[in-house]
Amino acid sequence: MGAFISFSKPISIRTILLSVFLLLMIFPLVVITYITYKKENEIFQKQMSQYLLQTVEQTHRALDANLSEIDRLTWTLLYEQSLDFLKGPLDSPYRLFDANQRFKELVYSNLFRGRLEYIRAISFITSDRTVLSTENSFYAYEQVDHANYQFVIDQVEDKSLKMNWFSEKRAIYSPKDGFQTPVRASVTAARRLIDSNTGVLRGYLFVQFNDSFISEYLRKVQIGSTGSLLVSDAAGDVIYQQDPQLFQNNKINEAIRSLPLQGQGLRIVDGKWLLASDISKLSGWKMTAVVPLGELIGPNQKILQYLLIIAACGAVVSVIVSILLATAISKPVINLARLMSIASKDSLHVRETQGSIQEISILQFNFNRMMDRIQDLIRENERQQKEKREALLQALQMQIHPHFLYNTLDMIYWMAKKHKAESISKLVTALGRFFRFTLSAGQEWTTLRKEVEHIENYLQIQSFRYRDKLQYEIHLEPSVSEVRVMPLILQPLIENALEHGVSKNPAGGKVTISARKMENRVCILISNTGSPIDLEHVNRLLQDVSPSVHVGLRNVQQRIQLAFGQRYGIQLTESEQLETLVKITIPYGLSPSNPLFEEA
Repeated sequence: MGAFISFSKPISIRTILLSVFLLLMIFPLVVITYITYKKENEIFQKQMSQYLLQTVEQTHRALDANLSEIDRLTWTLLYEQSLDFLKGPLDSPYRLFDANQRFKELVYSNLFRGRLEYIRAISFITSDRTVLSTENSFYAYEQVDHANYQFVIDQVEDKSLKMNWFSEKRAIYSPKDGFQTPVRASVTAARRLIDSNTGVLRGYLFVQFNDSFISEYLRKVQIGSTGSLLVSDAAGDVIYQQDPQLFQNNKINEAIRSLPLQGQGLRIVDGKWLLASDISKLSGWKMTAVVPLGELIGPNQKILQYLLIIAACGAVVSVIVSILLATAISKPVINLARLMSIASKDSLHVRETQGSIQEISILQFNFNRMMDRIQDLIRENERQQKEKREALLQALQMQIHPHFLYNTLDMIYWMAKKHKAESISKLVTALGRFFRFTLSAGQEWTTLRKEVEHIENYLQIQSFRYRDKLQYEIHLEPSVSEVRVMPLILQPLIENALEHGVSKNPAGGKVTISARKMENRVCILISNTGSPIDLEHVNRLLQDVSPSVHVGLRNVQQRIQLAFGQRYGIQLTESEQLETLVKITIPYGLSPSNPLFEEA
C-alpha cells in the first residue's frame, strides 16, 4: 500500500510541462541529428567507395596501356614472311648459336629497344622444340617446366591473336640456384607466331619481365594512408602486392576470391575493410584495393563532431525555451493553486489577477467569482441563522413554565365545572391544548394533523372572543394528515385572517381551511370573508426583508423556503367569491414519526 501511495504521488504541473516540452524539442533534435549523420555517413561512404573504385579502374587502365604497348611491339613478328634467325636448318651447334645471336639482336635492337630495363629474358621455342633465348643458361627444351609450358601453350592456343600474360608461378624456365640474378622475375608474356602466308606454326615467343615492370607503375599508387593494392591473375596467383602482411588476413583473402570474375566489385569485410576490384579485359588480371573503413570515414567524424556541437547547442536552447514556456504556463496555475490553499483555510479575501493566457484567464476569473459567491453565501447563511436564532429566542420568551401554566388552567377548569360554567370549561380546555402544542413547538417537525388540531383549538378560543361574528370550517384529507410540516406555520396566517379580515368587518366573517394532495405536493388553502386587502402590496412585502409589517407572514414564507426550497411557499390570491385566499404549497412527505416515512 505504501508503495502504491509513493508511486501515485502528485507531480507538479511545471515538471510535467517541462518534461513534455523537452521531449517535444530534444527528441526530434536527436532523431534529426542521428538520421542526418547516418545519411551523411552513407553518402560519404558511397562517395568514397566510388572514388576507390575509380582509382582502381584508372590504375588498371594505366597498367593495361603498358601491357598493350608490349603487345604492340611484337606485332612485327606476326606479319613478317620469314624470320631471319630461322633461315636454314638448325642442325648444328654453330648454326644454333648463330640463330640465337640473330634472335638476340632482333629483340634487343629492334623489338624491345627502350624497354630493356624491364626485361629479364626473352625466349622463343620453335615448333620442333628448338630453344632460342637471351638467357644464356636456357638453351635446351629439356630445361623447360613442362607443366607450366603446357598450361601456357593451352592458354595461348585459345587466344592466338593476342599476347597472353601469366604470373611468375607459370614461368616455363627458372634459373637454377647457382645462376640466379638480383633481378627477380615478375610476369611472363607469351604469344603464338605463325606464317602469315601459309598459316604454319613457327613457334612461341616468351617474354619474361622483371619486378620493375609492374612496380614501376603501381608503387606510386596511394590507397589511402594504410591501404594496399593487389594484382592477381584469373587463377588467383599473386602478381603484385603492396603490403603482403595485409593480405595474410584470411577474411580479406576469402572476400577477394568471392569478388566477381568480370567487371567491377565492391565488398565490406567484417565491417572494417572496404574492397574494390576491377577485372582487365586485356590480361584477365584482377586488381583489388583494400582500405580500412575507419580511414575512409575518418573525415566524417569531424562532421559528426559538428553535428553533436549543433545538437548540444540546440539542446541547451531547447532546455532554456522549455523552462521559460513551462514557467510562463505553470506559474499562474501554481499561483492559483496556492490561493486555493489559502482560501481553504477560511481566507476568502484572496483574489487572482487575470493573465494574458485565455484559458488560464478564464480559470482566474471563475476563481474570483467563486470567492465572491462563497462570501455572499456565507453572509446569507449568517443572516438566516441570525433570523432563526431571533425567532427561537422570541419563542422561548413567549414560553411559560409548563407545570405552573397547566396547574393554573386545571384549577380554572374544575372551578368552571363546579359552578357549571360549560363555556368557560370549554375555553380552558381549548387554551390548555393550545399552550401544550405551543410549548412543544421547539421540535423541528410535526404532522399536518397536529398542526390543524392546534389551529382548531386556536379558532375555538377566538370564537369566544368574537362570539357570533366568527365562523370556521376545517377540511383535511386523510391522505395528507401525516405529512410533515414545521410547527406553527398556520397560526400566523389565521391571525392575519382574523385581524385584517374578520375583525374589521362589523358583520364578522368566515375562515375556511382545507388541505389536499395535488400530484407530489400538498396544497393548504386558507380563505376568509371580510374586509379585502391589497394583495399586490402583500405579495411584494413577502419578497422584501426590510419592512416591519406582516413579519409573521414573511417568517412563515422564509421558513417554508428554507426547509423545502424556493419552489414552495405562500401565495395570496382572490377567489371567485372575492374572498382573500392564501395558498400554501409544501412537498408531500410522511411524518418522520410514521413508520412509512422511512419507506417514502
